[in-house]
Amino acid sequence: MARRIWLLLSIVGVLAVLVAACRPTPAPTTPPPQPTQPPAQPPAAEKVTIRVMVVDYIPDKTDKWLEEEVVPAFQKDHPNINVEFVYVNWGTLDETIAGYFAANEGADILNLGSEYVAEYGDRLAPLGAYFKDWPDWQQFLPGTLDTVMWEGEPRGLPWLTAPRAYMCRTDILAEVGWTKVPQTFDEMVKLAGDATIIKDGALQRQGFTPLEDWQEYLSLIWTLGGTTYKADGTPNFDSPEARAALEFMYNRRRAVLPNEGIAGLPETTGALLASDLVACQWGNLWGAPVTSDPIWQKIELFPGFTDPDFPNSKPVVQVFNDWLAIPAYSKHIPEAVEFLKFLGSAQNLNTYNSHFGSFPSRKDAWFGYVEQDAVMKKMGELMGQYGVGFADIRETAQFRDILMAEMPLYFTDAQSLDTTLQNIQSKYIQVLKDAGRLP
Repeated sequence: MARRIWLLLSIVGVLAVLVAACRPTPAPTTPPPQPTQPPAQPPAAEKVTIRVMVVDYIPDKTDKWLEEEVVPAFQKDHPNINVEFVYVNWGTLDETIAGYFAANEGADILNLGSEYVAEYGDRLAPLGAYFKDWPDWQQFLPGTLDTVMWEGEPRGLPWLTAPRAYMCRTDILAEVGWTKVPQTFDEMVKLAGDATIIKDGALQRQGFTPLEDWQEYLSLIWTLGGTTYKADGTPNFDSPEARAALEFMYNRRRAVLPNEGIAGLPETTGALLASDLVACQWGNLWGAPVTSDPIWQKIELFPGFTDPDFPNSKPVVQVFNDWLAIPAYSKHIPEAVEFLKFLGSAQNLNTYNSHFGSFPSRKDAWFGYVEQDAVMKKMGELMGQYGVGFADIRETAQFRDILMAEMPLYFTDAQSLDTTLQNIQSKYIQVLKDAGRLP
């Protein structure tokens, strides 16, 4: 997934340093977690060792920071808790975690991806009792906490955050007669067509990109007020919101590509928005021009658009969070919680995310590198006001494969909208049944 690409780019050194910003528009107050389990236990007085499995790290940088700075600072107040790290990569992450759960032992803290709570939530320790009276809880943005909640209780804390919003080149919009970014689904379709240039059977400029992103499809369903699942746990792709979102994506695609015979954009390097080849795009700042690029004077960031036919429609900024969870098998949950809280401090989240150019998940951590960049400031404000976590996506890999197989068939007129939605619904129901998530 996208976060794996981000990490790779960081490691090889081509990830742009995207720094920024200042405090967001005040987010809704996040209520303290209400524990359903017994009261929290204090850390042990005797010597214990906890192990932390990390997948989001930059070799010789964040690993050294954890080992040489974070742990010694933590042990000043917790001299009896030793901390060891296990470094893995995204290719072996699932295998490693599966081995831990099969053996009912392993690392005491697990670095998970944004959507993983649906996969492992039942096997993670409920931490509501530990966070109930922790004042720092209120500092975490709601869109980041979406990722760590399962059955009403937190199972960990956000660790690395990257929101996705819409961005348009205002100079290109002005060129085609637009004085503001689109406000509705219909306006976005029209703009995508107005800003597209086709010459000699090939795209010279694309009004919008990407055209087939399955994660944006989910975001658009949420924008219309829909949900991914019904109350009984069955998929919700037979809903009016799922239908309207997919039809919108088709119409926007057809505004850019009137037929399938049109060739794609010329090859380019660097960010598309800086190349004049794209008018608008959806994504995070890692896929955009470096925030120090003067081109940002001609780019407007915005949360999205709404549809007046859906009364609960509101813009959504999809928030991806990699996070740190504590498995229920851990024999050192109180000690792991203490280290988790320490890692989740404002200073540590600020330092950690600064290496990746990502957002700290708590609003009081937006200082230093985060206070100096107007672009990231704007993205942070949008996340604070419109953020919805990319979380609780059940059987993610198979679900993704279903969408990536079915959506292009509809978009290319190989099958109808009705058939596409029926196939998504029925195939996903079967996946959930096979996984034991539905009867």
